[in-house]
Amino acid sequence: MTSIPTSGVGSWPGRDIDEGVRQVLDLADIPYLPELPARGPGSDMVGRALGLFDGFGFELSPTGWRVADHPASHQRRARARLRDDLDVLEERAQGYDGRFKVSLCGWWTILAAVDLQRGGKMLSDPGAVRDVVQAGRAAALDLVAEVSRRLPAADCILQIDEPGLAAVLAGGVPTESGISRYRAVEPEPVARSFQDLPARTVVHSCASQVPIGLLRGAGITQVSLDGGLVDTSGWDAIAEHIDAGATLWLGLLPTAQPAVPTADELVTRALTWLRPLELGPRLLNQLVLTPACGLAPFAAKDAVKASEVLRRAADLLAEAIVR
Repeated sequence: MTSIPTSGVGSWPGRDIDEGVRQVLDLADIPYLPELPARGPGSDMVGRALGLFDGFGFELSPTGWRVADHPASHQRRARARLRDDLDVLEERAQGYDGRFKVSLCGWWTILAAVDLQRGGKMLSDPGAVRDVVQAGRAAALDLVAEVSRRLPAADCILQIDEPGLAAVLAGGVPTESGISRYRAVEPEPVARSFQDLPARTVVHSCASQVPIGLLRGAGITQVSLDGGLVDTSGWDAIAEHIDAGATLWLGLLPTAQPAVPTADELVTRALTWLRPLELGPRLLNQLVLTPACGLAPFAAKDAVKASEVLRRAADLLAEAIVR
């Protein structure tokens, strides 16, 4: 069983990318390219992804990101900052030959978050939906290719962050007025959008109803979720996921409040969730422990402590499962 210091958007405290890369390389069973949202606009989850969208212009408005005629300063800055981050990664991780994760905000979350020029979310425009899905997939594949070029011996894992996916499928994305909701997107086009991605793709979603079966049917065999949000009905889908030989990235360590539990507390929490599923030792090779979301709200020393506690919890949980 392995652990990874952060799930969700891959966020880490602070503004220093060199220090962030050093920390995750030292602490993680599966290191990753950290995101540092404290650096400001363009370092947020959505803005970082928009910086990689070729042929699209976006700008930052008082209410968030929206479509623009040309790439605005914050979009250009996001692209330049990611390029600089990759330079630091290449220098720090020379010769790295293990698993390595890179995260990018998913296209359905972008469609639910970004406004059209005329108002309303991009989700409301079928042409925008088609174009963003294509551009988002291309951006994700390009990012994986770039990391693989810089770290040729690494086994690159692509994480697609989709906190808005469940709302898109359920018709839960609010309109500008907040009074009504956009129409639910049919499952078929959502599933198609996740097909033919790299074999080592994990989709992360912080929601109570993660569409695990839909994702697995589309070829996604690694799903990451916040265990504290999943209701009872969701655990049946998780059991089916494990029975099918797929992998669960379980968000075990709470991140809403920057307080670090003990490893024993995490193991107790995990066993409370997992024992009713009666999955037994097969979990050893199909479970990755993560925080519920990114660690950016933590102080740096607490983020380090959380990572160490999570790694210890993974070892203890493995021992408890095989008993």
